[in-house]
Amino acid sequence: LPLSFKLYDNEGKEVDNLMSGASFPKAKEAFPDALTNSELVSKITETLEKKGYDKETSLVATSLCCDEVNRPLESDLREIYDTNFNMGGLAGFPFGGATSFGAMAAHIPDGGSCLVVYGPHVGVDSTGAVGTVERRGRANGGSCCGSAVAASGYVGSVFKGDAEEAALPEDALDAQQYFVGSMLMPYAERLDAAEEKMKELPYALYDAQTELMGRIVEKSGGAVADGTTAVLGGIQINTPPGYSDYFLPLSFKLYDNEGKEVDNLMSGASFPKAKEAFPDALTNSELVSKITETLEKKGYDKETSLVATSLCCDEVNRPLESDLREIYDTNFNMGGLAGFPFGGATSFGAMAAHIPDGGSCLVVYGPHVGVDSTGAVGTVERRGRANGGSCCGSAVAASGYVGSVFKGDAEEAALPEDALDAQQYFVGSMLMPYAERLDAAEEKMKELPYALYDAQTELMGRIVEKSGGAVADGTTAVLGGIQINTPPGYSDYFLPLSFKL
Repeated sequence: LPLSFKLYDNEGKEVDNLMSGASFPKAKEAFPDALTNSELVSKITETLEKKGYDKETSLVATSLCCDEVNRPLESDLREIYDTNFNMGGLAGFPFGGATSFGAMAAHIPDGGSCLVVYGPHVGVDSTGAVGTVERRGRANGGSCCGSAVAASGYVGSVFKGDAEEAALPEDALDAQQYFVGSMLMPYAERLDAAEEKMKELPYALYDAQTELMGRIVEKSGGAVADGTTAVLGGIQINTPPGYSDYFLPLSFKLYDNEGKEVDNLMSGASFPKAKEAFPDALTNSELVSKITETLEKKGYDKETSLVATSLCCDEVNRPLESDLREIYDTNFNMGGLAGFPFGGATSFGAMAAHIPDGGSCLVVYGPHVGVDSTGAVGTVERRGRANGGSCCGSAVAASGYVGSVFKGDAEEAALPEDALDAQQYFVGSMLMPYAERLDAAEEKMKELPYALYDAQTELMGRIVEKSGGAVADGTTAVLGGIQINTPPGYSDYFLPLSFKL
């Protein structure tokens, strides 16, 4: 891993940095899914070429902070798309607004389309500290982004009651900084609660900028005469001189010339906040690759293997089943509420009778939990709904019931005599042994899926013990873990916790 490559003259003075544009590992440590500028530009061009974008007739508009450290990305984009229109101001907000978008649209070559790239920026210095960076020719670096850090300080002071909100400016003297602060204000509580405030700050700024950019495109998107508008949003990561900057893509959407979203170009993209909450989780595609690689070594053949899943009935859990079906053709469904294998020993026996001759089976089970766009665990945005909700709803309801019984505020429910709501009863009763553990947990929504996993593992073990002999010729691989659901447009994740044959 090359980390430095410098040229010195015959007096021992450094005269050149031969590592210009080199990777900077500390940026990846802070933001694991970030891409170097060159990787980002390659991804952009590859994606947009598939959507009919031509380099000769496309125009790039950027909304990046005026700080000079942000120009390299614009230079890299210009190498492909010739030039760029600049909508951005302090902290990366698109202060050119709807008017600048309309002006840009009028400059698109005939028959062409436009790409908008926006986002806040944050520095990562040579020590790995986030929120600062070394600068060319200066002995000491400084805040990065300075405007954002200042706005964060102002917002924090207002939130704590140490300062009054600033008055609406009557002239342009420092209006941009006022609006940076006012648009960051709704995120004051989130920033105050963040353990790593300098890492959370660019995410809050991204959310604020996304809201503004959405309104700009909605109002002025129709000014694009013939083509489409691709809007890429994320976080720029500035590094010390001599290294490549990075960009963490967080959204990439395509709009028609009426300003309506027609495609999500980030479908299946990584979602960093899921990894922050569950660091060892894998994307669905990474998981499926690991499964197939592991089972091939054990003699599993895709043509003669059958997958059985025990995942919650919530529709957000179907993508993993779809990904598994792409390899193994189809799947048997053992699961019910919260992911418990309510099909039981009978369903396992039925599944075993469906395994192709001479084949084996793979069982994938586990509870699920949402991580929403703010990083909150236990909730997730859902398609077409203004507000998301609990994820997993069954699990959260069972946890509330178990907690009430544990504290003496409620009696244990009676054993159900019919099937009307028997599954939810059993979710609660199988979670009951973990009541004290859940009550003591500092982060209850993060602990809940682990408790559910343990409860499901006990039940799955008894099912395999009772019915495993129904697999005639082959073996049974049982993978257990926690599904992690993410906002629409991103890949879901899975945290493997056991994999037994």
